[in-house]
Amino acid sequence: MKSIYISTFIFLLVAICAASCEDNLDIEQQGVTTTSVYQTGDDTQVKQFISAVYAMVLGNSFEAILSGGQASYRSVNYEMSRMSAETADYYAYNEGADASTYSYIWYYYYKVAYWCNMIIDGLPENNVASESVKTRVIAEARVIRAIAMMNLVQLYGNPPLADHVMNGSEGNTPAVDSWNFIETELNEAATDLPSKSGLGGQETIGGRLTKEAAYAYLGKAQLWQKKYDDAAKTLHDKVISTGKYLLNPNFATYNSSNSDFSDENIWEYNFSDEGSVSNSQDGCFDVICFSPVVTYWYHTYGNVYMGYGMGAHPSKSFAEFMTSHEVTNDGTLSPRYQGTLIDCVNAHNGFTAMLPASIPESEGYIKLKDLCLADDLLGTLPWFFSKRNVAYMRYAEVLLNYAEAVAMGGTEGTITGLQALNLVRQRAGLTDAPALDMNNVDYGVKAERRAELYGEGHRFIDLVRWGDAASELADCGKIKPTFKATMTDVSAGETTVSYIISTEITTASTGGPGFVSGKNELFPIPTTDRDNNPNLEQNPGW
Repeated sequence: MKSIYISTFIFLLVAICAASCEDNLDIEQQGVTTTSVYQTGDDTQVKQFISAVYAMVLGNSFEAILSGGQASYRSVNYEMSRMSAETADYYAYNEGADASTYSYIWYYYYKVAYWCNMIIDGLPENNVASESVKTRVIAEARVIRAIAMMNLVQLYGNPPLADHVMNGSEGNTPAVDSWNFIETELNEAATDLPSKSGLGGQETIGGRLTKEAAYAYLGKAQLWQKKYDDAAKTLHDKVISTGKYLLNPNFATYNSSNSDFSDENIWEYNFSDEGSVSNSQDGCFDVICFSPVVTYWYHTYGNVYMGYGMGAHPSKSFAEFMTSHEVTNDGTLSPRYQGTLIDCVNAHNGFTAMLPASIPESEGYIKLKDLCLADDLLGTLPWFFSKRNVAYMRYAEVLLNYAEAVAMGGTEGTITGLQALNLVRQRAGLTDAPALDMNNVDYGVKAERRAELYGEGHRFIDLVRWGDAASELADCGKIKPTFKATMTDVSAGETTVSYIISTEITTASTGGPGFVSGKNELFPIPTTDRDNNPNLEQNPGW
């Protein structure tokens, strides 16, 4: 697949970034000693600057999850899934403002914004690189910085606005000011980005942002602010009506490299298909396999079912929701269900013959969505890497964002909100919804988002912005489950091996209070930052 520009300069920037001090906003100024390179770099170097930022957005999830390193895109999503009760490794909601969980996510977004600002502040003075290259790279950095700020504002309320290289003394920025900045940045940067040529056109651009991607995030920002008419107009006019995107016909292809640069992907990180470089692709280990086809992993690694760490098993509440929601006309479970999770006991491909005796942080289900197929693995045992790209935003989300904006009062375009919703349902294998509704448990927008976007980092923010978090997460993290299975061979000498499986789920109390209304809607400003910066005010309840 077409690669974005990757070179050893990535590792220079990542090494500099990794050397930052404990104050997450006051990033160590090693970077300042090399700022001249932004003014003197040629076209190749300028492309390397933005390539390094793209690599930073993905991060290295092997280090983030398994080695205790800095956050990555996937590890942040994992924490958000825990907080939204999507996984059986529930977040206990018993941590204080000094918890690493909150600073971990805070620092991830500010780190990305910092290196975007180095580009945005430094490149205008560059008289070596061509204007076209500089303009595009600056626009990409502005979009990525805006996306980072979107998440910071949604999660932390009024964090300092990263519209410059920060020195650690900045105070809180009113959310309305940050939102205005985010919208302006996405709007203006979009005009300097290339537009996708049409269906099938992303591969020529590679894993880089497009005009349509910037507008997709703008519509998302407007939706989060409850600017429903603006959101509906942006998403329809700038993305949907262009005719440049389609859903993949088969939900299962989400797990396959066959979907790389497909017409569903709005923005994605590209991994090379070349086996010779598989081990050198920073962050590639985060999607390390483990597929039902690769039985070695079942035998050797027991309960490591996720490529990015243990404990990512679907929660019982999510599995039960999917079991009731994902039923087709003929009474079978939908293709979307089958591509999302499996029941440990009723799993296919002989998996039951390899069930470990005990699976911590499990309630009897395994996540299939995002697991790698054997055909996508590169390398040799035990170091498997995946060549499949990582999608950050899909057209399915755009359609659901648009459907929600319309359901909440936004003006429809040539495609109705109901039609947009039903495109997603049809691909999932479900019948059309009869009406556009937010809350209907069978076909409402909320239910559809829960099923379609599972594990992609949306659920917690969705619950908070809808005002549903207090009720939906009241018991989140109060218990810690363990799934246990006993398998008895009843073959009695027969050629075909058969088992009787008995299972139980044991629980232990965590002492967690569950989601606390008036407090947990916003994350706390990390204690270290407040200790080092008296200009920062803490969020309510912390």
